[in-house]
Amino acid sequence: MTAVVRPPGLSGDGDRAIAIVGAACTFPGARNLGEFWENVIAKVDAVGDPPADWDPEGCFDPETGEAEAYGARGGYLGDLAAFEPLAFGIMPRAVDGGEPGQYLALATAHDALADAGYLDRPFDRQRTEVILGHGTFLNRGSVTALQHSQLIAQTLRILRELHPEHSADELRELKAALKANLPPFSTDTAPALVPNMVAGRIANRLDLMGPNFTVDAACASSLIAVHQAVRDLQSGRCDMAITGGIHAATPPIVVLGFCMLGAISRRQQIRPFDEAADGTLLGEGVGMMVLRRRADAVRDGDRIYAVIRGIGTSSDGRAVGLLAPRLEGEELALRRAYDDAGVPPASIGLVETHGTGTPVGDAIEIQALARVFGAPPDGPWCAVGSVKSMISHTMEAAGAAGLIKTALALHHKVLPPTLNCEDPIPELKDGSTPFYANTETRPWIHGGETPRRAAVSAFGFGGINAHVVLEEQADGA
Repeated sequence: MTAVVRPPGLSGDGDRAIAIVGAACTFPGARNLGEFWENVIAKVDAVGDPPADWDPEGCFDPETGEAEAYGARGGYLGDLAAFEPLAFGIMPRAVDGGEPGQYLALATAHDALADAGYLDRPFDRQRTEVILGHGTFLNRGSVTALQHSQLIAQTLRILRELHPEHSADELRELKAALKANLPPFSTDTAPALVPNMVAGRIANRLDLMGPNFTVDAACASSLIAVHQAVRDLQSGRCDMAITGGIHAATPPIVVLGFCMLGAISRRQQIRPFDEAADGTLLGEGVGMMVLRRRADAVRDGDRIYAVIRGIGTSSDGRAVGLLAPRLEGEELALRRAYDDAGVPPASIGLVETHGTGTPVGDAIEIQALARVFGAPPDGPWCAVGSVKSMISHTMEAAGAAGLIKTALALHHKVLPPTLNCEDPIPELKDGSTPFYANTETRPWIHGGETPRRAAVSAFGFGGINAHVVLEEQADGA
């Protein structure tokens, strides 16, 4: 008889479920996991004006039509973006001027391990990986580097052409004055400009020797990173994964780009699934989770927030446009998720949607869900919401925010509210779909034979879609 050889740690009962055993985050208005959940259930609106050091010059000029942004409100971290470099063996001079997300991510990974109970508890560091959703577009660090180099050089060149009477010494003084008004850029800060270093720094400082890398799938980045981590755990390639997403700085030029696309709300309020919705608002944040195979987590007595049953991903293919959502693409990701999970959509009681507040995107998302869930036999029964209504659209960290919120909802048996949905779109109020907008914090009453189940969606620019199916961990299981 040939022996069956399984990857290390995999159970023999066919259980492919992955447990969320730890989490940590910093989102607008919340410096940690506890404050984030308290804000969610208390219906705190953390959207506001940008911090004082946010310099919009060149982006908000009402006299030019070439580069004009029409709003700046969003979910900014502000003073919450704090980091103690010496605690992690990093020189303070390396922090200012670099990309703040790298340092916030390191602190968050540390806190997620602590929340999981593994900060001072032995585990196999050689089989622990770090996979994070993280963008590669302009951030605060890269803007600083650009200003120190090309922009100052261009300014001096124009000045020489317009005022040739200035001496070389005067130009050198001007160059020094321009640099003095910028955050520092040096050999100490340069490594913080390399995007994948956000994962590498975590592996280095926390002594983790599994793979570390970043995933850029726009607004779907967090869930795509989670998908990769789940597959590695299921295949036995690793025993623990730190995963999630990070978007810690939103320079004015990023807001300008979204305004030029017409995606930013002109009324400066994000209203997912509301008839008055006119666009999204951008935000900042970082959220991470510690994942293990459920069988291993149960064996070792880990606290389990929720269980990942399945994930589906897809691309939109040839959509109307590169930035336009496609109903068939989102539907495909949903169907793949429920096939992977092996559970019927009818068993889902809560969907944390992508819900960006764009009228077209929100309507297509509900239509895709309705195609998969089917017509409601006895009226709406599945709550939908979007944490973006409270913290705005945190870009690559958006999926992590939704996943953490939903895992905590399952853990605490609470249906969390969504904000600013005062007059829901027809699909949420005419009884034609199984969904309703949940606008109040309510106990999650559940009398079914199956565990409480929920789902989370994240859809990215460029037509990348992800949907995650979650389940509560049964008591004593």
